[in-house]
Amino acid sequence: MKHLTIPGVLFVAAATALSGCAKLDGKVTVGGTLNSKGGAGNAVLTANASRCDDEVKGQATYKDQTALDWQNVGGVAFNAEVYDAGFCSDQPVHPDHIGDSTKHCRQDVCTGGMYQADFTYKSTNSKTPGEGKGFICMIDTGNGVSSGFGATGLLKTMQIESGPYQGYSNAGTMSGNVQISACPSDKSNKS
Repeated sequence: MKHLTIPGVLFVAAATALSGCAKLDGKVTVGGTLNSKGGAGNAVLTANASRCDDEVKGQATYKDQTALDWQNVGGVAFNAEVYDAGFCSDQPVHPDHIGDSTKHCRQDVCTGGMYQADFTYKSTNSKTPGEGKGFICMIDTGNGVSSGFGATGLLKTMQIESGPYQGYSNAGTMSGNVQISACPSDKSNKS
């Protein structure tokens, strides 16, 4: 009987851990610089992503020429295609979608009020060719230098999970812009 009870408890714990923040429809545009990860200089990020009516699309470019551990090969540089994205809500994922990873943000990384985008990338640095996956979480602070952050956006984290830049991550205030907005309304639904 103990063997039957323990798996039931583990299942409940796993379902609770997977619930996290619901991923809602929304758009994000990003353009700006932040400090290089461990090196001198800046990293440059431009991106756009959207989840509208559960259709996801978007692209990103990133360059950090002085990135720690990659500075001797010209840094981290890639173009990316967004394959999953959304605005992280404070409301939990609906029970019907507990096992659907496209419906929840990464728990303890991308929390309510952030925008998450998952991407596949292709290195644009000829010294580190290859492809991989990563994700990014960001915040639209909305008030520019008067925001308290001194910028219009905050990159909570960007983490590369596979490929030639596996293990690379960066975070910080953006000197450019992170703008999160609602999806355009469907004009065919208007009376």
